Amino acid sequence: MKKVVVVRKKVVIELGVIMSNGIFNRNTFCIVDYRMDEKIKQTLFDCGISKIIPSFRNDKVYDAINGHVDISLYYDGSVFISAPEAFDYYDSFFIELGIKKPLLMGRKTLSEKYPNNVFYNVCSVGGVHIGNFDFTDESISDRINKVNCDSKVINVKQGYANCSILAVDERSFITADNGIYKKLVEENFDVLKISSGGISLFDMDYGFIGGASATYKEYVFFFGDLDEHPDHARIKEFVTERGKKIISLGKGNLVDYGSMYIFDNI
Repeated sequence: MKKVVVVRKKVVIELGVIMSNGIFNRNTFCIVDYRMDEKIKQTLFDCGISKIIPSFRNDKVYDAINGHVDISLYYDGSVFISAPEAFDYYDSFFIELGIKKPLLMGRKTLSEKYPNNVFYNVCSVGGVHIGNFDFTDESISDRINKVNCDSKVINVKQGYANCSILAVDERSFITADNGIYKKLVEENFDVLKISSGGISLFDMDYGFIGGASATYKEYVFFFGDLDEHPDHARIKEFVTERGKKIISLGKGNLVDYGSMYIFDNI
């Protein structure tokens, strides 16, 4: 018990230093689940986030994921692609806030049952794109294939690809999904396989590591306290070995919010 208290104190001190210095520039925005804990959002503001945009509530999918950012909206680091039913919602924010990133409308409308709720759930980092492209919206596939001609496209069976993957960088990934793990290892990526569970997801049994985290430059954010996860030591080692800094944004178990899109409005 004493050991746990010491670790948590260290995390708080590190976060305090980061908050005092700020890690975001004055034009850094983020899109988060509309249900995200208010204390986590306040921590983001304290770290220097300029604007927090609440996600679209998509009542066409089941409740646990209806606010997940990566369910109704795809982002490849340059361009956003929205489900048709969410487009007007996001477009109004983009206009109001003067967001310079392009926002495109996808072709497929989501619905409750899998695989009709994973059309936009693709993990894209740099030139690497991971998803079940049998289900992916054609507008995403078209952009990857036509605009990013040098992209590495990895087709996996798991439709909730972005939910299931924490992309530490373009070569390094964390997942609890065995199929994704095996596929990425086959493709010669660095992959940490963690245990399932240890992450909350509203009324579901458990959530996923990709949905409970987000990466921005040299920082990896976790929605909750990473020390509460059963594999926290292995995750910390994997992340820090790659030159990244870990920020736990809250207390208690990690929560799957469908990740978070962070971008500089420049």
